[in-house]
Amino acid sequence: MPVDSRSLGITGFQFYCMSLAAIGSFNFGWNIGSVNIPGDVLQNCVTGRKYYGPFPSCIFVGSNTAWGVITGSYALGALIGAIASNPVIDKRGYKFTLSWFALLNVVGALLLSLTTKLPQFIIGRVVVGIAAGAANNALSTYVSDIATPRSRTIMGGSVQVACNLGIMLDNAIALGLAPPPRWRILFSLTGAFGLLNFILFPFARESPKWLISKGRMDEARESLAMFRKGAYIDDEFDEMVEIDRANKARTADVNVWELAKGQTPDNLRHQLMCVSALLFFQQFSGINAVIFYSTSIINKSTKSNPADIPTLAQILSFLISVAALVFTVLGMGLGAVFGRRTLLMFSHLMMAIFSGIIVPGTIRSVTALVVTAVFCFNAFFNLGVGPIPWATAGEMTPRYAMTAMSGIGTGIGYISTFAIGVIFPAINNWWGNYTFLFFLAWNIIAVVFIFFFIPETRDRPIEDTVRLHSIGIHTVLGSKYATTPIDHKKEAHARDEEDASLLDGGSSIAQVVE
Repeated sequence: MPVDSRSLGITGFQFYCMSLAAIGSFNFGWNIGSVNIPGDVLQNCVTGRKYYGPFPSCIFVGSNTAWGVITGSYALGALIGAIASNPVIDKRGYKFTLSWFALLNVVGALLLSLTTKLPQFIIGRVVVGIAAGAANNALSTYVSDIATPRSRTIMGGSVQVACNLGIMLDNAIALGLAPPPRWRILFSLTGAFGLLNFILFPFARESPKWLISKGRMDEARESLAMFRKGAYIDDEFDEMVEIDRANKARTADVNVWELAKGQTPDNLRHQLMCVSALLFFQQFSGINAVIFYSTSIINKSTKSNPADIPTLAQILSFLISVAALVFTVLGMGLGAVFGRRTLLMFSHLMMAIFSGIIVPGTIRSVTALVVTAVFCFNAFFNLGVGPIPWATAGEMTPRYAMTAMSGIGTGIGYISTFAIGVIFPAINNWWGNYTFLFFLAWNIIAVVFIFFFIPETRDRPIEDTVRLHSIGIHTVLGSKYATTPIDHKKEAHARDEEDASLLDGGSSIAQVVE
């Protein structure tokens, strides 16, 4: 008999659809990294001021705080996209959202690559941010919907993998395209990726859970069969239908405001606190200070001439982004072995340690120490703090509140990203070489919070996690909250034995009748 679909890992079609959906998150990473390596050219006009036709060679900013606003405006756009995409997902589904919002990247690319004034550049950053926010919001929930409990452990990191791949490729290409006027080509490429996303994603399948929620049962069964090709899907499909029916009997889908006020059938305050805190800590861990400003951080020690592109600091920034991608993939595998909670605590703890090491390295201008510390800081972020928070909303929340929970969590993450982008230059000016002590403190606070409040969700059905933790804010210490993954193979075996016993019983009755 075919294997129970709930016991499957990642299937080829799951991976295919996840990869298509992740193009939007790839573009998110591309645009995060796009201001790092060309930063001095754009902000400080280090290669000189001149015009190429109507287009200036740089956008002179004049102050670090103003550049911080430019950097952070991307996150504000992402916040708008995350909020605006929620009703679109609910009404039109994931395929529509991930396809059509991607076209905003084309608009943003035109604004950025043809920019002549600072306001135009800021508007372009906001527009591509809207596309990225919608993509990340939809991707995290879409992946949770199409994954099995086993495959969710790996697939849950797809947002961070795609993001880091975008940062890495952007940094690689920027080494050749940072000088004027070639940096305009760098910003135009985000439009090409958005167009590719728009063309390809219609070939993916819609979420079976979303189709069930809209009463489109035949399409939902067909979609689930594609995601679980060759497996026995009846039990999983019936389970999805029953959960959807039970949720609708209790409540319709809730919006962000209702969730925030606690107007839900289940007490989701603990889940809301956990999702919000993890995405807040993700940004205040200091990672975006490294992503946005790694070139300038390293250049404090190397003291290279920023006009000599590519500088040593720029090359090292690219190598750090390569390591980030490698460690993200490694972290997805480790999460399946050690669990999310343990990996999160370890990841934040190591980031705290290397935050502390960056400080004496910059004070004494020890380039090797600074580069090693920044490298390790980035690597340990991507082991846990990077990929895991994006998946938490989809793993701790009932279906009726999932879109709203994802919107609140990503919104808090983007507000925090904007805050770091704006305040880091100011903190760097005030604190100088001691800046990373600020991030050391936040990482220690995160470790303590996770220890007391974040539950383990590895290999667990979402419904079990919801039932166990929908009791208001509480600590998760003690055996009561120690969960054991369900073995669907044993369940399938039990079902086979039950079927066999029924057949035997039918044979016995037939013999008696004879």
